[in-house]
Amino acid sequence: MAMKNPRNEELITAFGQNVRKFRLQKGLTMNELALECDVEYGAISTIERGIVNCSISTAFAIAKALDTPIEKLLTVETIK
Repeated sequence: MAMKNPRNEELITAFGQNVRKFRLQKGLTMNELALECDVEYGAISTIERGIVNCSISTAFAIAKALDTPIEKLLTVETIK
């Protein structure tokens, strides 16, 4: 039987904070980012708040829409 993958809460939270930071730097609303990524507004909201662990394809779409290397979105730092 396959084991369930553990959630890395620190990474999920940092990813969401980085998405918000880069989205605001680009001057986009959550709705505009959602439209660029072809996802629901609520998906961006829950990602930014660190509630959900999004798929690789969604993470890639977000990075592309933000014109940011995905590595920057996956950086775990204290964001102030």
